[in-house]
Amino acid sequence: MNNGQVIKLADWRNEKELTNQQHNSDKGFYLNKEKICDGEVTIFQTRKSGGIWHMRMYVADAEKYFQKSLRTRNYRSAKEKAQVEHAKILVNQNEGKAIFSPTLYKAVELYIAHRQKDVDRGEIVKDRLGTIKSQLKHLKNFLNAESRLDTFTAKALSDYQMYRRKVGAKDVTIANEQATINNFCLWAFDEGLHNTRRFQFPTISLRGTDKNAIRRATFTDDEYKACYKDLQTYCSAKQIKADKCDDADAFERHLFRSFFLIMANTMMRNGELYGLTWENVEQYEEDKKFALISVWADTSKTRKGAPFVARGYEHFERLKRLSRHTKKTDYVFTDWNGKRWHAKNRRRLDNQFHALMSRVGITDYMERNLKIYSLRHYGITKRIENGVTNMLQFASDNRTSAKQIENTYFHSTIKQSYKNAKLMNKKKE
Repeated sequence: MNNGQVIKLADWRNEKELTNQQHNSDKGFYLNKEKICDGEVTIFQTRKSGGIWHMRMYVADAEKYFQKSLRTRNYRSAKEKAQVEHAKILVNQNEGKAIFSPTLYKAVELYIAHRQKDVDRGEIVKDRLGTIKSQLKHLKNFLNAESRLDTFTAKALSDYQMYRRKVGAKDVTIANEQATINNFCLWAFDEGLHNTRRFQFPTISLRGTDKNAIRRATFTDDEYKACYKDLQTYCSAKQIKADKCDDADAFERHLFRSFFLIMANTMMRNGELYGLTWENVEQYEEDKKFALISVWADTSKTRKGAPFVARGYEHFERLKRLSRHTKKTDYVFTDWNGKRWHAKNRRRLDNQFHALMSRVGITDYMERNLKIYSLRHYGITKRIENGVTNMLQFASDNRTSAKQIENTYFHSTIKQSYKNAKLMNKKKE
């Protein structure tokens, strides 16, 4: 076939020649152009498209053409897809939505602005928005952020997990990132910015490796015992005097000790403790050793706030006796000079933790990903080992689900296996 010759269009499935084709081509580059949708849309092939059909439509409001690949070599399929795209454009125009896909960089900016409104309405906490921003940075780094969003197919992120693993990301972290990315993708689809509802990721199983990672990132009983004994000495009047601490430094020690012990006993998350005020903490009337705690919904990761009973009321009592900031509306974890600890003001908290790990000789804590939050893992794991009687209530007390606890914390251990065996043996006897 000569380069200037226009090819005849055939319906390959039915092997019948099609009749409604335009044999004229723009300098031989555009082939088999056909107007559909009352002349508003043109479908065509090009000499370099390998038989793939495209569509083109003039959008008067924007004063430019909308053009995209239909990703098919079949004429009938191309025609149907073009008609669907035409209908979507008309609907988006009617709803005031974008017709032309922005770059990935711009689309992420628009999504962050959309989620900021969720923060303003109190539907998510500010820290959660910060996490979303961080997760979407990885998406922009993986893809070309300057490319139009609608150029990325559903399979564009098939190697994302491998990419993140190479820089040391855990599978549980990658799974959370993928969930955020697909929330972004669905929003972009609903806004008419993207042509797919979700990206296709390989399935990540969190049973196995990541459950083992959770176990490694949890204190052992001996480590926890060493920590609370060290903190007892570290905060003693004798040691504080020996170290020549001023009032602010001395109180910081007590503040860290309280944070450490309260998280282990209440199993509260970092953000929940940062947002805890004195009016949220009461002594439980039926047992004075326990605390009745109310978590505000806007400080909880799951947006659930409900009162629950926890061990360790004495830790709150001791801190309150030492603190200068004990009004009902004061934050529990406020330093000597009136600054409260929070996600962006936690350097002193982290420094205290690193120093503790050094003092008690836990030298592999970084490799194990052992951190302050591990005290929540420790507390939940110990309650399960000791026999939680009502899993639904226990999950509610921890602002999570029974399924999540089952998937994350039910570790198979020889110790627990032995306990179960003894129970079975008693029943047999």
